[in-house]
Amino acid sequence: MRATDVASIRTKQKNAWMPVVQKAAMLTIGLGVSAWIGKTVILRPEWLLQASILILILIPGFILAATNSSKLISYVILIWLVGPEIRRLMDWAVLGSYSTLTLLSLSPVLTTSLLALPLLRRDRATSRKELQALKAFMLPFIYAGAIGVLLNKLAGFYGVLNYFAPLFLFFYMMLRKSDDRERAAWIRFYVTMGSLLSIYAWFQYLYLPAWDKMWIEGAKMVSLGPADPMMFKAFSTLNANGAFSIFLVSAIMPAIINRKWRGPFGWAGILLMISALSITLVRASWIVLIIEIVLYVLLASGASRLRMISIVGVLVVAGFLVFPHLPGGDALSDRISTMGNLKEDASANARLLIVLNTIPDLISHPLGSGFGGIGRSTLLNGGSTDFSSLASVDNGYLGVFATFGLLGGVLVFRAMYLQGRLIHSSGTGPFRTLGLITLFGLLASFFFGGELATLQAVIFWLFTGLALGRIEDQDNVASKEELHLKRERMTV
Repeated sequence: MRATDVASIRTKQKNAWMPVVQKAAMLTIGLGVSAWIGKTVILRPEWLLQASILILILIPGFILAATNSSKLISYVILIWLVGPEIRRLMDWAVLGSYSTLTLLSLSPVLTTSLLALPLLRRDRATSRKELQALKAFMLPFIYAGAIGVLLNKLAGFYGVLNYFAPLFLFFYMMLRKSDDRERAAWIRFYVTMGSLLSIYAWFQYLYLPAWDKMWIEGAKMVSLGPADPMMFKAFSTLNANGAFSIFLVSAIMPAIINRKWRGPFGWAGILLMISALSITLVRASWIVLIIEIVLYVLLASGASRLRMISIVGVLVVAGFLVFPHLPGGDALSDRISTMGNLKEDASANARLLIVLNTIPDLISHPLGSGFGGIGRSTLLNGGSTDFSSLASVDNGYLGVFATFGLLGGVLVFRAMYLQGRLIHSSGTGPFRTLGLITLFGLLASFFFGGELATLQAVIFWLFTGLALGRIEDQDNVASKEELHLKRERMTV
């Protein structure tokens, strides 16, 4: 028997067992989640309704994962974007007050974890360079996860979920056979959600619904401003204005790069998202958006570069003419004007103090604090942390070294470098451009804060993963075959 026949038989045997393994994995995960939820409900009976809603959120995800549906990515994006609002509605309508701990806060990470089930199929074999990039990320992640669980207990476990669950998006893109048409549909859905959340942001800013008002007051989100209409910083269906502004920038860029990704709102959607970005009053997001646009101009070809410059010119003129007359336009102008005088800019001076105070802490804790050691997740441990200046992560670079340690931080940025090289060598086209812009956009945003966790990580892994693991559209393959046959006939 030939070696190829033996390999074919082994492949068929392996494929025959895959449905059994997949069903067993789904059953095990389902039983584990059910047992954990059941134990939690017994200890805290008031969580029974929350557990029921959480299960209702997870059931569609299980169905999409079991059928290997391409709609699973869209569903994961949807839950990340509306999950916080579902939690607020639950607190307002059922509990009547803000709750610090809730099962519904786990809905995004648990839904994203369902991506592990289709990965068992391994529709596509990864290349050596792709495996190298994956392993480069996994080493520091596993280290920080182990340290976090040992040192930070519950906060560490929560941090592991928020770091590892979004990483499944990258694995999914690498291991799933999907063509450009399928991936373009995911981006169109993402951009469409950007327009829809912008519409709600304006409604929220002008009228401030009771559930959102309760969130500002109950969570003591002082940075959002007074809980009165047109007096606070809009955050739409997300938890904070910073997260909302990061999402808007990530949705604006694909819409600018490729007109086929703009969805049903088209140019109106882009203008709507830019207007919503103005009422978040986050200057850092405007800076990141400008950097990403400049990078796109540098990466684009001659015709695309000219088109982009024209688009930017139109947007700038529209901004100067329209924004001052919008609700909140004066506040935006005041925020931008402070950028010209850094001595009187309290935010910039505070960030400088964070850098100066954190560097000695990094030197005295070279091994890092692991996942859950900095940021808002420390609230699960009473707010205790070895890096007091990073209770809110206002510098992403310091946050990486504080979480992964000095050596681990170097390994994380080395992994990003390998990932950038991999995306750069993935060919040409808008997916490659979007992947590189997302990578450099994250590095730029780290100067102002953020972590490679939660929604920011979802954005990073989604758009960098879209540039990798692609297969050609079947229509393109068929047209190439027809062209080849035509050339053969002409030769004959």
